Amino acid sequence: MKRDWSVFRITILLYAIVVLLPLNYYFANRSFESMKSDGETMNRLVYINGTIQRAVGLDDNTERQKLIDEVELSFKTIDHDFLQASSNAEFVALFRANESYNAMIESWIALKMAFDKEDQAKALGDKCWREVNGFSDMAEGMLAYKSETMLDRLYLSLLFTMLIVVVLVFLVRVYIRIQLEKHAIHDHVTGLYNKKYYMEALQKAKLLANRQNSPLSILVLSFDKYEEISKTIDKKQFASFLQEFSKEFREFFRQSDTICRIEPNCFVAITPDASLDNEHKLALRLEKRLDLHHFTLETTVGLRIGVASYTKEDGMPLLDEAIEVMKRNPVVNVGGV
Repeated sequence: MKRDWSVFRITILLYAIVVLLPLNYYFANRSFESMKSDGETMNRLVYINGTIQRAVGLDDNTERQKLIDEVELSFKTIDHDFLQASSNAEFVALFRANESYNAMIESWIALKMAFDKEDQAKALGDKCWREVNGFSDMAEGMLAYKSETMLDRLYLSLLFTMLIVVVLVFLVRVYIRIQLEKHAIHDHVTGLYNKKYYMEALQKAKLLANRQNSPLSILVLSFDKYEEISKTIDKKQFASFLQEFSKEFREFFRQSDTICRIEPNCFVAITPDASLDNEHKLALRLEKRLDLHHFTLETTVGLRIGVASYTKEDGMPLLDEAIEVMKRNPVVNVGGV
């Protein structure tokens, strides 16, 4: 089965609109997920501060060693989850967090080596405590800056997503409009068939006339000085006149006839089973009907009518032949109100 690419393309655009919002949420949620480990880092720093003070005052080496192991595990976790985290890379560099971390580790190593010396351990414990506090203050400032940056990026991401959605919706509307115009068979002002339908209907009428050996004629009508009239008359009033005229024009013909507006100033009636003589008589009757009708227009409007009949031997296209006849015919004035 042949795929309808028009439907496929518009479906892709609609899917893109639907998918954009969840994707935006996914990336925003992923960014804020990384901040969970940041909170754990601050908790570990608080724990390290308290544990250092406990370890300095302990005499039991076994208990102290247990606390030392827990502190070192916390330091390693901070290094892995906080300093080495990819989401923190730019902030770690900006706040020089590695330097503060190294100073904290150096003071901790010095303290570990001096635990057996009570006076020295106390002094080094105070220094290590200050370094941990310094790192904590730096980390707190870094995380506050990171949160602001993440929020700014979230707002920009939402704004960008909204703009993309607006653009996609606009493209969908434009695409639908283009497709409607492409596949439309009616003139949007008069409601008559358009040029696309006229070409198909004329081709079918020719084939039917050849098969049944029956006559086929067309009638062409255009307004005199159309451009001048359309510019001097109010657009709504002129559109109303065209609609009123098209209604009279369509109702004059049979249901089997095809009435079209193929150009702004070119109205065509395809009349199967009508000979050229019949078409001339039809044109005269149409002139009388239009002349008797009082259109809602303040001024009179001139029009020309041409007819032509189809034969296989014609070298000139049927429409061109009718237009040539129309140009030679006199102008017929249609009365206003």
